[in-house]
Parts: sequence; structure tokens; C-alpha cells
Amino acid sequence: MNERETWQRMNKEERLRNQLELQSRQIERVFSTHQVSARVAGGQVETQSIRFDLQSHLESGLHRLRGLKRDLLSVLGVADVNLVKDERGQWRLDIVRPHEPPVSLLDLLPLLPELPESTAVLGMDEEGAPLLLPFADPDITHVLVAGCEGSGKTSLLRTLAVSLAMTNRQSKLQLLVIDPDRPGKTNRQLAPLMFLPHLLSQVIADPEDAGQTLQILMDEMEHRLKHETLQPTIVTLIDNVEALLGTYSEAVQAALAALLQRGAEAGIHLVLSSSHPTAPWLSSVMRANLPLRLVGQVRDEAESLAATAVIGAEADYLLGEGDFLAVADDSQVHFQAAFIGNYDLHLTLETIHRNRPRPLLAQPLEAFGAPEELQMHWQRDDGFPQQAIVLEEDDEDDSDLYEDDLEEE
Repeated sequence: MNERETWQRMNKEERLRNQLELQSRQIERVFSTHQVSARVAGGQVETQSIRFDLQSHLESGLHRLRGLKRDLLSVLGVADVNLVKDERGQWRLDIVRPHEPPVSLLDLLPLLPELPESTAVLGMDEEGAPLLLPFADPDITHVLVAGCEGSGKTSLLRTLAVSLAMTNRQSKLQLLVIDPDRPGKTNRQLAPLMFLPHLLSQVIADPEDAGQTLQILMDEMEHRLKHETLQPTIVTLIDNVEALLGTYSEAVQAALAALLQRGAEAGIHLVLSSSHPTAPWLSSVMRANLPLRLVGQVRDEAESLAATAVIGAEADYLLGEGDFLAVADDSQVHFQAAFIGNYDLHLTLETIHRNRPRPLLAQPLEAFGAPEELQMHWQRDDGFPQQAIVLEEDDEDDSDLYEDDLEEE
């Protein structure tokens, strides 16, 4: 079965079943945390809501359930939940279903022909045609993703990573994801990407580790240029690149500049996300080496011009939430970014791990000289991809990691 047929089988019904199973487990974990004797026995899916029927002994009244409801909202990531006792004295949990995204990655992918190597899916344009990002194209060296908070930058990075992993063998394409820590950050949309077998390391959050990783990439670039090799393609996604330009500003900026100038010649591509396209770090040299701009909603006309380099692009009139312009030279394409939610992502990860060849083909960063603590191996347990960090004398299985990431979001 080829990759396209594999993803065609992941229809909405199968994805909904997987979502309900995961939500049932999350609900039961919240009950267990609150020492409530209840489990999900079944339910019903409706257009606007999902009902979970509970087998329970909730005898202490509704006042005990206030904290439980708060945690359910946090874990499930939904707008509202209601615990209801029906006329038969049985409890049920009703949750509001979120709106379907305008363009779902798992709905879009089966409609595409077999994609060339190193091609990511961006979304769908105004004419209803899929928009792709072919990193093998010599004109596509590196990418700037710009937009204010709420524009959909991080979701688009996640879509890029997942679509590449879904359609490329690990021996041909590998990924690095840098998601820097910064004040007030609570949402970790990129954290589940650590379970993609194409990743060279865990998702990197520490700015110092990110700086070291960029230096490793520079060394790898120089090695490849010396030996005239391009394989495997390495795509590095950096969310909110400004967060790296603090304590380690000079080293990070020098590494970024070197990789932007010659990395594509060695098969190393950067995708940089920025919330401040007018920031000083984005110099004319940097802009010249970011020929493709994916621009979401920005604050004003000045940011629109800085992000797109096109007068009158009007990116400040975009709607946010995945409404983007793709700008290359003087051409513009208006598109809706494809989206992959947490539950679809879980099913995708499970399918990728089930179908991937063994032994693991992606080389960990240790192969490039990274510290040993960043090495990773992969295992599956009861259908859940799980991560284990390889330490010198302690190989501890950390179960339910991905479910925890779902709860945090």
C-alpha cells in the first residue's frame, strides 16, 4: 500500500473514533485525579456536541464537581462541558464540539497526487487548488513565516512538519524543531512533534541548546559543501526566532546568517517564524535569503510591507487563524493554511510509527556531535507512540507522554 492509499484510509469516521477513545481516557484520568468513581460507558455524537454516558457513583452533589469541570475544560480544550444527571439518575458529560477547520490536512492530503520528495503541504488557495512547498525547488531556499499572535504561524509550522513526515521516508528527509522558551508562554503546539520519527532530536526549547544545535548545523553544512553531498534533506523549523536573539544573540545571528546564505546548497533549509517583521534582526541580508514569505495577519501597513516586501499587499487586512499570503518575488497567492488538530495528529503519529521501516533511519543529533542526552529512540505501547530519552545508565519509559501533551494544550 502506497502512502496516498494509507492516508485515504484515515477517513473522518476513523479519526472521530480515535478522538472519542482519547477523550474517554482523558475524562477518566480527570475523574481518577479527583478520586471520583466514574468511567465512560459510551455516548452519542451530535452536530454541535458529544455526549459521554458515565457509569458512576457521584453521590456527594454538584458542589464537588466544580473543580472537576474546570480540569475537564483544560484537559479537553473545549469551550464548555456540562455534567448532567438525567431522569433515570444516570450521569452524562456533554461537551461542545469545536468548529471544523476550513481546510483539514487529513482531508486535503488524499486529494493530492503522489508528492515529489521534500514537498510540504501548505493549504488551499482561493480557487480551491492545493498549495505546496517544494524544498527541492532551487528557488525555494528558506522561508519566513510572519504574522501577529493569532495569525496561525505555529499551526502552519506544525502542518509543514507533519505533511513532510507523512510523505517522505526518514532516510530522505529529517527535521529539527526549535520552539524557544519565552515569558508567558503556556501553549506548546509543537511539543507533540517530538514523536515524529523524522526528528533529529526532541523539540528544542532552551535557547542555549538551540544555539548549539545551529552550530552543529553549520558544521554539517560545511562538511556537505566540502564533500558535495545534499542528502538527507534537513528542514529546520524555528518558531518565534526573536526569542533566540537574547543572551545568545551574536552567536545565533551569525549561525542563522551562515545557514541562510549557503545552507540550501547543502540540502539544509530553514523555516523561520517571526511575530515582528519590522525587527532590526531581519536585515536586508536576511530578507534576501528568505525568498518565500508566508504572511498571516499583521498589525499595520508598515508590518505588511516589511513582511511581504510588496507595496499594497494589505496583509493587515487578513482575517487571522490561518488566512495567509504566499509571496515570492512579485507574485502573491492568497490561501487558507491546512490545519491538523491534536486528535488527528495522534492518529497520524500512530500510523507513521506503525508503517515506518525498521531499523530507525533518521540519525539522531549525536551523529552530528550532539550531547548524548539528546539521543532518542522510539517505542509503542497500546497504540501510543512514546518517547524515551537515552541516558548513560538510566533508560526509563515515560508512559502517556503524548496524552499529557494533549492535556497541556
